[in-house]
Amino acid sequence: MNKTYILIITIFTIIISAVSCKDQKTYADYLKEETKAIDEFIVKNNLNILSKFPSNGVFGDKDFYKDPESKVYYNIVEYGDTTDIIFLGEKVFVRFMGLKYFMVDDSATYTNNDNINPQEINYIGPVNSSTRSYYTVPGWAVPLPRVGHNAIVKMIVPFNMGSSTERSQYQATYYDRIEYRFESKVNQ
Repeated sequence: MNKTYILIITIFTIIISAVSCKDQKTYADYLKEETKAIDEFIVKNNLNILSKFPSNGVFGDKDFYKDPESKVYYNIVEYGDTTDIIFLGEKVFVRFMGLKYFMVDDSATYTNNDNINPQEINYIGPVNSSTRSYYTVPGWAVPLPRVGHNAIVKMIVPFNMGSSTERSQYQATYYDRIEYRFESKVNQ
């Protein structure tokens, strides 16, 4: 009797587990949803996606370069002061406006311009698999090798290049304006 009872409980547990796992999304499911949402965002906003960085560096208002490594899309609105390139260890202050979570039904836009202190990142080099985890929002660091102090960009950031919250909630984001200020230039 005892063995029969244990067998029935085991079979019941396996059936419950199989049914509940069936309803959970996989990481691949989230990636498919994100790809679809980004594609729809691109079409809805009539964006032109560039597979090659513009040879003259000039972006049209609707042109976004898709970085092949990170899959981050960005448009350089203003290059800022590019007389000195960014160096390893440079502290960069980030201000943003027009942050949208377009994969959910949320029409709100967010900004950090109201905060006393901007977000900070320490530049440790181009974003790749070994440096990505050192950035608060890895996507923000992607255009840094190409821009200078006071640069302004627009960005579409896939969730795996977003903040820890965006990664945990599988939410891609759009930034209408990100401004970079290099600490070495701010204090001059």
